[in-house]
Amino acid sequence: MFDPGVLLMNHTPNASPRPGALRVARRLTLPWVLWIFGLSTTLLLVGLWGRAVTVDRETIARSTEAALSADLVTDRVWDWVGDGLAATSGLGRGEVEQAFAEVQDRPQALSAVDALVDEVVAALVAPPGEETTIDVSTALAPLIPEVETELSARGIDVPAEIIETTITDLDPVALDVGEAVSVGVVTEQAKDLLTLGVLAAAGALLLFGSIAIVLSEDRWSMVRNLATRLAFSALSFAVLFRFGGRILQPDGGGSPLRRSGSILVASNLHVFVLAFGLAAAVAVAIWFVRRPPRKSGRRPIRHERSHDDTSTQELVSV
Repeated sequence: MFDPGVLLMNHTPNASPRPGALRVARRLTLPWVLWIFGLSTTLLLVGLWGRAVTVDRETIARSTEAALSADLVTDRVWDWVGDGLAATSGLGRGEVEQAFAEVQDRPQALSAVDALVDEVVAALVAPPGEETTIDVSTALAPLIPEVETELSARGIDVPAEIIETTITDLDPVALDVGEAVSVGVVTEQAKDLLTLGVLAAAGALLLFGSIAIVLSEDRWSMVRNLATRLAFSALSFAVLFRFGGRILQPDGGGSPLRRSGSILVASNLHVFVLAFGLAAAVAVAIWFVRRPPRKSGRRPIRHERSHDDTSTQELVSV
């Protein structure tokens, strides 16, 4: 029997299926677009973290101080003082070294060397074009009474004026980091490169994320999917860098480079946490807005056709 309703429904514009070629092209293209989106996400997160590290002067200073060999600085300091004291007092080099061997481990001596190391680190991490001066004599001034006490205990009579002159006559070291390859110059160059990388990664993320949304049949679901991918990537990097910092951190010693690396890797993790929070908030918001309504407890009304043909026959007869 001819049903005009079926004919009208078949000619409804919204009921026409999508072309098969377009559907196949979407299925072949979408995985590659999502892969490039994931790669852009990785580059963006790592670039943001790296740029945050380059502008974190405190972290750079602590990392540089950890990488700087304290033994090397200590040996150089005592060589300077020992050479000056031997030249001005006429003492033998062996006597000076024996006296300094007892002084080096005292708290005042350790603090003096640490102060000098701090000045060296400040000079290394200074911005390009800034001239810094390492005041060696001022940093080593606390060594004067310690050296005088140790020499007197050994029965070596050296006037206090000679010891004071030996240390105060140490010339300051002026460093111009405008042309020297210092930590400050390297971090400035790295910051510029990372800024370009972040801009390029952000552009690629927006571009291929938009393409993925256009190719998707359910665009809001795709936006939620992309936000979820970004959130989990940020969370994974936060856990990975935190765990990597714990691995690099030496227990009971270790190389200076490992200590320096652990400080850098475990720093500025708030970048990943912030990215995770923003992306997760977008994904959760879309989920709440687009979630299907709850089904009511009422049973649906079912329309059943009557199998009694008598009424129909009576109506037709009338």
